[in-house]
Amino acid sequence: MADVDYTAKLLNLYRISPPAGSVPTTLLPLSFLDFIWMICRPMRRLFFFQFPHSTNHFMDSVFPTLKRSLSLSLQHFFPLAGNLILPPPPHKPHILYTPHDSVPLTVTESTGGDFNTLIADYPHDAKHFYPFVPDMPESRLLPDGSRAIQNFAIQITIFPNQGLCICIAFQHVVADGIAIHHFIKSWASISRNGGASDSFEGPLPCHNRAAIKDVKGLESIFLQELSSWDSLWNPVPYKPIIDQAPVDKVRTTLVLTRPIIEKLKTWVSAESNNDKELKPLRLSSFIITCSLVWGCLIKSTQSEASGCEDEDELCYFWFLADCRNRVKDPLPPTYFGNCLDAGLVVLKKSELVKRNSTVVAAKAIGKRVEEFESEPFKMAEEWFSLWRACEKAKHFHTIAGSPKLRAYDTDFGWGRAMKSEVLHVDSSESISVQDSRDEQGGIEIGLGLHNTQMDRFMAIWKQNLKELCP
Repeated sequence: MADVDYTAKLLNLYRISPPAGSVPTTLLPLSFLDFIWMICRPMRRLFFFQFPHSTNHFMDSVFPTLKRSLSLSLQHFFPLAGNLILPPPPHKPHILYTPHDSVPLTVTESTGGDFNTLIADYPHDAKHFYPFVPDMPESRLLPDGSRAIQNFAIQITIFPNQGLCICIAFQHVVADGIAIHHFIKSWASISRNGGASDSFEGPLPCHNRAAIKDVKGLESIFLQELSSWDSLWNPVPYKPIIDQAPVDKVRTTLVLTRPIIEKLKTWVSAESNNDKELKPLRLSSFIITCSLVWGCLIKSTQSEASGCEDEDELCYFWFLADCRNRVKDPLPPTYFGNCLDAGLVVLKKSELVKRNSTVVAAKAIGKRVEEFESEPFKMAEEWFSLWRACEKAKHFHTIAGSPKLRAYDTDFGWGRAMKSEVLHVDSSESISVQDSRDEQGGIEIGLGLHNTQMDRFMAIWKQNLKELCP
């Protein structure tokens, strides 16, 4: 694979606040559903748009509206402009917004590489994306011993006469995927409508975190867990995001069309019936996609030197489900915070290297999804201990994103996004799942793997699709 030099030149750095006087100093307590996300690195998502215009045209004719629209959006989504305040134990962390707070907005110009290659689906170097990703400012130590952590950052990169990239970075403790995409689409809507103060469309976010009811008394348990999480109190030395770029990974986008998904559902259902299951198998596009990818990933870890001695190894699969409408006192869909249940599926490696691994995985994942619906947060008390166990495991995969987020519906006025990427599939065992840009009901999967494993994975993936969807 030929190496291409992707670089970006800094044009300017701005600090964007809500309109003056629009938001007072506000302290938002965290709910127990936010606490687990305090141990996660910042989330980063990139949106690529066609924009066949010069840098000067963007800065003179487009950027003023984009900047004004961002300020108007932050008036309603003000926690993003604030900071996560981490006081010494036993005090509770919280989000604090003050009128002098702002969001760092970096504007750069691409000076190397090809835009169309960057947004292509085929495998290419993961490091190519990192020049277009914003740095999160280093945390600050306050006089009272608390640590202040920036919640949000944005970078806009112009690819002259080709396209634009808007990349957001945010602390997951502030908002889950549904909440952050509510903000993005609101910002895009105001920009698309000219950036007028009365151009806000859609429902306003709900910031009432007291609406999350802690009926199991998990807050005190989680606070105790966090007090012993060393990385929170002894953060690693600051490192710019460009220096975190992997040098030996490639990333690719896989696409499952709606017809292929339906064929996979039919095949899995038929195979399941052969097992004489009394209960119908729970199948959805999400379950089918996760099951197929998980099996292919585990098979791709096999090498010619592998024997049967590792087939009893446990493989862990961690995924999330929105529970806004599943809790006893349902939350509005516009709730701005975290309302996610975490599900863990554990299978032996021997079950995931079989031909029917998709069926085995679909049964296990489907069962866990049903538990989400019947008893949300059933395993919540174990989240921290389960996460510690997973991080030590040899085979651990997590799902980032969801087709329900409708990432490709994001339109700032230049048309829908051409590509959306989740950056952290490079630095963990994450798999991103989102809607297809080309087809209603299709699914895109984003993967970042080492070169040799990616080659094995792609061969296994193609063979599986050939066998299951002839």
